[in-house]
Amino acid sequence: MSHLQEDREILQPLAERYAAIAHLEVQRERMERYYLTNGCQEVRPVVLIDEVPWGEIRDPFLVNRCALPEHQGLEGLLRRSLYQWDHFQVDKVFSPVFQVGKHVRSTGIGLEVKDIQIKGDTGAYIASHEYIDQLATDADLARLHPPQLSYDREGTERAAEVAAGVFAGLMEVEVIGQVFQYNIWDQIACYRGVDKLLLDLVERPDFMHRIARRFMEIAQATLAQCVELDLLHATPLILHCTPACVRDLPAADFAGRVRPKDTWGRCSAQIFSAVSPAMHDEFDLVYNQQLFRDCGLLYYGCCEPLDTKIHLLRERFANLRKVSITPWADPERAAEGLGRDLVMAAKPNPAFVGSPTFDPAPVRQEIDRILSACRRHGTACELVIKDISTIANRPENLTQWAATVAEVIDRHY
Repeated sequence: MSHLQEDREILQPLAERYAAIAHLEVQRERMERYYLTNGCQEVRPVVLIDEVPWGEIRDPFLVNRCALPEHQGLEGLLRRSLYQWDHFQVDKVFSPVFQVGKHVRSTGIGLEVKDIQIKGDTGAYIASHEYIDQLATDADLARLHPPQLSYDREGTERAAEVAAGVFAGLMEVEVIGQVFQYNIWDQIACYRGVDKLLLDLVERPDFMHRIARRFMEIAQATLAQCVELDLLHATPLILHCTPACVRDLPAADFAGRVRPKDTWGRCSAQIFSAVSPAMHDEFDLVYNQQLFRDCGLLYYGCCEPLDTKIHLLRERFANLRKVSITPWADPERAAEGLGRDLVMAAKPNPAFVGSPTFDPAPVRQEIDRILSACRRHGTACELVIKDISTIANRPENLTQWAATVAEVIDRHY
């Protein structure tokens, strides 16, 4: 028997179960809550689990068996999706149409990241980085240039054909673009290092403004190419681990080719957890205001605490819809600032699933604080646990976390 035939026999039962789940009525019900949440409606919060350390889940079901490289990525996605559905699905949605992202090539910006990494064996993408400073002078800055993007049509069509063959007779396959996401200071940190970056915000502010402006220009050129090459997506299901479904997009005059006004934008400045609101505004928000002003909607934030900066986000971004609120932010102050016209993308603490013994008490307390604040202020809320560096080799921690969160939500909604 050929490798192709063997792979098809491995993939067929996985695809059949995936497609059956994707056509369940619960998918439409959950997607409706995605829409209502992003429409700032006060409904039962969506709960999602993402960025799982799969290397710590040593279930034989998760072991890839396909021989051909073109099948291995798809097999891994199917196995992980089905495992999550069985063990900690929360409000995960399987789209009724299987989506294949457009493949894009980039020439880079003139520098390659140089760093020393310490990476664990948990299967998480998370690693510790010591970055080498490559942008210490204006001469270094002059080496940067916008990347040249190209659409890999052949690679995309090949991936779509593989998926179509696997899902033949089960579900449709479509090729989709991407949401434009760009974090100016996350990029800069990778070329400067954290300590020098933060020190120079104080000691060399003019130089740091020149760096920020240059990365903004690089991002603007990147976005322009995404539009020109038709690489954007107007109706994504997920936006960086959070629900993306929204009835405001695409724009009313949408004619088939996606423009910035038809899609979400997303940005953040995680390294600015350590700076004042005024400095955050001066060095980041003013540049992202220019970069993302034409996007239909904006989601701001990631791991940086933003509860004291929401008023600045409102002033800078007329298209702001969603703000990330982390475990290091005060949910009461955040909900008061977000009110009824912005969505709280609450990020529960992943440390609570990283212990050898799961303790539901701090989870109950954390989720109760978030939901109580949102209920008091009429704020739409979603709960997304991510950046999970470890589960102490106990996948049941995620199952128990999901059950605990559902229990708390039941008391509030």
